[in-house]
Amino acid sequence: MKISVIGPTYPFRGGISQYTSLLVKSLRQQQDDVQFLSFSRQYPSWLYPGSSDKDPSSSMITFEEPDVVFDAINPIAWWNLSKAIWDYKADLVILPWTVAYWAPYYYIFLKSLQIYTETKSLFICHNIFEHENTWLKNKLSRKVLSLGDFFITQSHWDKANLLSWIGYPRQDQIRVSPHPIYDHLTSASVEKESARIKLKLKSARILLFFGFIREYKGLRFLLESIPLILKHFPIHLVIAGEAWGGIERYKKIVQTLNLKDKVSFHDHYIPNEDVSSYFAAADLVVVPYTSASQSGIIQLAYGFQRPVVVSKVGGLPEVVVPERTGYIVEPGSSSQIANSVIHFFSTGQESVMSKYIEAKQKHHSWSRMVETIKEISQVILTKRQFT
Repeated sequence: MKISVIGPTYPFRGGISQYTSLLVKSLRQQQDDVQFLSFSRQYPSWLYPGSSDKDPSSSMITFEEPDVVFDAINPIAWWNLSKAIWDYKADLVILPWTVAYWAPYYYIFLKSLQIYTETKSLFICHNIFEHENTWLKNKLSRKVLSLGDFFITQSHWDKANLLSWIGYPRQDQIRVSPHPIYDHLTSASVEKESARIKLKLKSARILLFFGFIREYKGLRFLLESIPLILKHFPIHLVIAGEAWGGIERYKKIVQTLNLKDKVSFHDHYIPNEDVSSYFAAADLVVVPYTSASQSGIIQLAYGFQRPVVVSKVGGLPEVVVPERTGYIVEPGSSSQIANSVIHFFSTGQESVMSKYIEAKQKHHSWSRMVETIKEISQVILTKRQFT
């Protein structure tokens, strides 16, 4: 079975780039016939909301060597891509589905694939519905996803969303496989005390908010929970990640709540070589999103055996075992975030939770994702034998 994978790798930043690279690496470890087609450009510079879509990391931990590099903002390049896949004689091509921005390009590619090849397509769905949704985005997304042959969603919640678009008669074409754990950075892990010295943190209790800062990620509710927690325990919150749309509004909340000495802003993209310090320094990782399908931050926290506090939105509750791997709270509830944090420190659960997370890692492994892809591959081969 020959497989082609399309998507970004280093030097592009972000979770999708890391995810695609780790997927290709995992597939290549288990079979030889894996073609990787990656980008020379993925967004026009004026369209990307962050400072840059390039990863400033000096470490290339998540780089996988592409077999084909093409300009992803050139529609003609997408049309011609089917030739490279046909020449390779791929049985299956895998595409990440993230946002409607890719819909026109994927539409062109999938149409050319259907015309010139017999290759089947598989979407790995990171989000069915976008966080900043519009009727046009939904229409474009639905049209393109309907062209797919197979799908992997990473939660049952997103499977239901996908079925509402492509129709319940197609449910046999969908598999659910949890978002694998990001453990690729743990080899550089440091001791908690060393990490705190490096980050100049003096508190005995550290909370971490990690990743791009966007409105739907609910940072303000976490900030508003801090005064409630401080009534019981001295803590320090570390906010690490680049803000899309500005950081000033959050700094104003900190000022209003008189939390200047209790909150640290590291408002820039965190390079690979520094990630381990932030998670090693933390006791608890807080993911207070107001909307989500899933979150790579949870899987990154699990990679470092750190428990989480997550909002009850999308597929997030599906990957958390209450009071074993973390806590589940209502979205927008600062009081519930505070109660979870207080319970965590009051009961001294860190070591117990860390061991439970470690024991559960196999359930969220890259091997499981590869096995799901192999299962789909076998369906394709079986159908060909009978046609």
